[in-house]
Amino acid sequence: MAVRAVSGERREAVADSGIRIIARDGVRALTHRAVDREAGIPQGSTSYHAKTRLALVELIVDALAARSKADAQELADSLHTTFERGHRLGVEELAGLISGLVETLAFRRDDMRARYALILELDDAPHLRARLTAESEVHAITRQVTASALTRAGLPHSDAHVEALIALTDSLVFYRTAINETASLQTILAAYLRGTALT
Repeated sequence: MAVRAVSGERREAVADSGIRIIARDGVRALTHRAVDREAGIPQGSTSYHAKTRLALVELIVDALAARSKADAQELADSLHTTFERGHRLGVEELAGLISGLVETLAFRRDDMRARYALILELDDAPHLRARLTAESEVHAITRQVTASALTRAGLPHSDAHVEALIALTDSLVFYRTAINETASLQTILAAYLRGTALT
């Protein structure tokens, strides 16, 4: 059991180091040796956990997807608790919940920068790219949460409205991560949501 725990910790260290390398230096800088150095582990350790470069990228994608899934699930649980109390969401409250998710994601700056870099680089590995985009398990959870939240807020909740709000949210994560760290996301989201009420 202790051996498995150590192995799990080492895999996590490899993934974290790979994410930092990609965020800082780009996908092309990702090598087994670079990860060994970044993680401060003996040379060859990364190869033990990921024998090929594709396996190393997959390990990193797994870590990014798991963290995003946890964030989406946390938002789903928060909304579920709200819904159990029979509480109707107002536009400002919904905007606040979504902006909170954006801030949580953007706070993990390295994760987000690595995600965007990998999305652009993984055209030759569509099964991995899908796990970071609209075909992922995270996206499926997000769709359910978004549709439910829009319904509770009395806002249009068609598939098109759900996808549009998800696209805006993802764009705001990028905006917060790479462009502007101070803009009021809740103001932007509230204005958008009020606009959808008129459509």
